[in-house]
Amino acid sequence: MANPQQQPYAEMVKQAQVTLLTMLETWNRTFQQTFGATPMNSELIDQTFDFADKLVRAQLKAQRQLAKQAAASGTAVAETVRAGTAQMTEALKGGSVL
Repeated sequence: MANPQQQPYAEMVKQAQVTLLTMLETWNRTFQQTFGATPMNSELIDQTFDFADKLVRAQLKAQRQLAKQAAASGTAVAETVRAGTAQMTEALKGGSVL
């Protein structure tokens, strides 16, 4: 299960997949209406799987980039919190707070 910070990214990827699937279904329906049913030959099967492979690779690349961006954002937040905690600890030790 994705954590709450990752949820917007997961929803965006899911929506992109749904949109792409809808586009492909529409293209397929239009193609069949225009040209009629096409026999499945070896070349068409290879082209279909090659396209699917490229699509999956593109999605994985996008997801990898999103993960890296999320990790970088999380690291920056963690570093800020650590620095603030260190400053507060030093201030408490020195008696300059309260």
